[in-house]
Amino acid sequence: MNKKELVDLVTGISLMLLAGVILLLPTFKFNDLGFILKTVFGFYALIKLTQFLFTIKNKDFESLFTCIISIGALISLFLINLTNENLVLVLLIWMGLMCLIKLKKADFYHDRQNKMWVLRLFMLFAFLTSGLLTGLNLYYEASVQTIIVGFFFFINGILDIIDPIVCYLMEDK
Repeated sequence: MNKKELVDLVTGISLMLLAGVILLLPTFKFNDLGFILKTVFGFYALIKLTQFLFTIKNKDFESLFTCIISIGALISLFLINLTNENLVLVLLIWMGLMCLIKLKKADFYHDRQNKMWVLRLFMLFAFLTSGLLTGLNLYYEASVQTIIVGFFFFINGILDIIDPIVCYLMEDK
């Protein structure tokens, strides 16, 4: 496994661990969705910036763009009134911009005649579907909102893990 694949794998596992912590929060009666999203976007931006810095030689800007979008979402959460509608709006805008980044990555693979573009397109649709379902289900009570956001970021972590594993398995040995 090369350095980029290893860094991508560690990043995906970190996101899954963060999602696991989010899924445990309702057990401790902590359900402040605004604070949770601020923490997630801050962590997401930090981990993606670190990922970009570790893999800067590969000229893969997906993690840099993700970092910038996450910082934008974090800043917007500090500027808006944290109602359910506004939180859903920020999450859906973040998700839409992330879909554009994932589409660009699929196009990158397609331009290089790499079969990974089909997998990246599938992962884009899985991310889009889970994001839309998350946005639609954030109008329940606070503990359910926390669990739904936790599952969304857990799915996102799984999707981030798939890419380096498949790249490693497709390498010529």
